[in-house]
Amino acid sequence: MSPVEFWTVVLSGALALCAPIVIAGLGEIFLERTGGFNVGIEGMMLVGAVFGVLGAHVGGVWVGVLAGILAGLVLGLLMGVASAIAKADIVIVGIAIGLLGAGLSVFLFQALNPAGSTNQTVETQPPLHLPFIEGIPVIGPGLAHAGTFFYLSLLLVVLSWLVLDHTRFGLRLRAVGDDESVARTRGISPTGFRLVAAVIAGGFAGLAGATVPLASIGTFSPGMTGGAGFVALAVVIIGRRNPFGLIAGALLFSFFNSLALLAQTQSLGLPVELFQALPYLATLVVLCVVSRRVWRRSRVARRASTSSTSPTPSTSPEPEGAR
Repeated sequence: MSPVEFWTVVLSGALALCAPIVIAGLGEIFLERTGGFNVGIEGMMLVGAVFGVLGAHVGGVWVGVLAGILAGLVLGLLMGVASAIAKADIVIVGIAIGLLGAGLSVFLFQALNPAGSTNQTVETQPPLHLPFIEGIPVIGPGLAHAGTFFYLSLLLVVLSWLVLDHTRFGLRLRAVGDDESVARTRGISPTGFRLVAAVIAGGFAGLAGATVPLASIGTFSPGMTGGAGFVALAVVIIGRRNPFGLIAGALLFSFFNSLALLAQTQSLGLPVELFQALPYLATLVVLCVVSRRVWRRSRVARRASTSSTSPTPSTSPEPEGAR
């Protein structure tokens, strides 16, 4: 395999692998705009994956996609009720939902596929061939065969950006996250918007989970998301909670993940285990760099605010006898 062919295969794999991370990260951005944090994305994705396969078995790919979204919406509603209405700690709620989703997916898998039986295989995403961009060097073949879910994720990025930054709903979400008391004085219900944001996050996570088996595998296996939910959390931070920054972070992780998968079939001169660790190592390094920059900026801002609010020394009047 020539170097050009090698990197063409790597980039093609990266484009195909990034869609679930991008979709799950979009839901997390909605939630974090209200001050929330969903550590249960992985469990929601697993439930979305198993219901995606069930729905596709009944009515095809798009029924499976809808079933995954509905499953995620239910878990998102559960998280929103527990955190926004019952005032439970959202991190604890997320952990509980993550464990619930992981356990529920395994239970449904074992119930539908008893020991000794063959896994159910369903049809996958409809083929999408774009010959007019296939001729672009290196990246063209990957873009031409990236699949329907990849371009669906790009469409969702644009729509999410428009909603978050150019609609009254998005501005109110940000107002709730910036200052709850100020939002309440302006007639905005923090509880209601946090509940809606949690439901939206659950729907995105369910959709992301459904795209994992319906992209190319066509069947469900326990733990098949491989930590993509936790990667989505990190990628949202790397992308500074911006939908377009999210794409860059997801492509970075997917690039190293594609390289690790290719290393299993090609002799690259290094242990395969090292390449398998590269995606997570690269995400960790970039996350540390971004967090360091944010910390420095917040430190400078605190110093500036402290210096501006500190009292200026007053000049005492000159004693009368000294004149």
